[in-house]
Amino acid sequence: MKLATINKARGIERTYGSNYYLATLFLPKKMREAVFILYAFVRIPDEMVDNPTPGSDPAELLRTWKEDWQRVYETGEGTNDIMLATREVFLEYDIPFSVSIEFIDAMILDLHKTEYQTYDELKHYMRGSAEVVGVMLTKVFGCTNEAALPYAEKLGEAMQFTNFLRDIKEDYELRKRVYLPQADLAIYGVHISDLVADTPSPKLIALMKFEVDRARMLFREADTGIDLLPPKARRAVRLAARFYEGILDRIEKNQYNITLPKASLSPLQKCKLVITSYVK
Repeated sequence: MKLATINKARGIERTYGSNYYLATLFLPKKMREAVFILYAFVRIPDEMVDNPTPGSDPAELLRTWKEDWQRVYETGEGTNDIMLATREVFLEYDIPFSVSIEFIDAMILDLHKTEYQTYDELKHYMRGSAEVVGVMLTKVFGCTNEAALPYAEKLGEAMQFTNFLRDIKEDYELRKRVYLPQADLAIYGVHISDLVADTPSPKLIALMKFEVDRARMLFREADTGIDLLPPKARRAVRLAARFYEGILDRIEKNQYNITLPKASLSPLQKCKLVITSYVK
């Protein structure tokens, strides 16, 4: 891979995924560079959907991205440096091409699907938008233990669901999407108006407590799989998991007030997590 492409991908991860980026720095150089490339490959189409350039057609952009990627993967020819580098990573680490298509198709789904009736339906979406990324990374980490894959998928699910909880207000106000299952909203008597209210209603707080607990359970289920990874990858993955679970801590500290700025960890909090990661 060209150094310029690696640096470009690194810049994309540093800009859009500060938690991922800091954790990635704890990987060995070659592994780290592969992760930079994969992050850029999935982030670019994600941005086409979530933050499209004014005047652009996200559907057309994604269609072209998918077609170009398939052509690059099959022929090794093309002008998109990120795609060419991604092909190298896929071939070197034996990553199934199908998982990349699952991811792109999930991004396409985001263009017209704005709500999910049940958690099982949402989980089906998260299979493409997050779990397959866990599969990609497990391959890059050199894990030959197939038992680790379900845990990698579970960690991807936990991180994605945590993102949904962090971004509830932004997703609805900017994109008219509600990732909280409609069945859960109904059980707790939460209406769309509660998601945009200035202060959280008691019903919304009760729902958020339930969903945060669900996310924590996903992280606990995923934890077992970290020890199945090669030792050189464990600290980075454990850090990424703790960074994301720290978002849940902030949501709780904010008393589930989703009108506040997005829950995130301060540099000091991240530093503390890095230090404690050396305990294991």
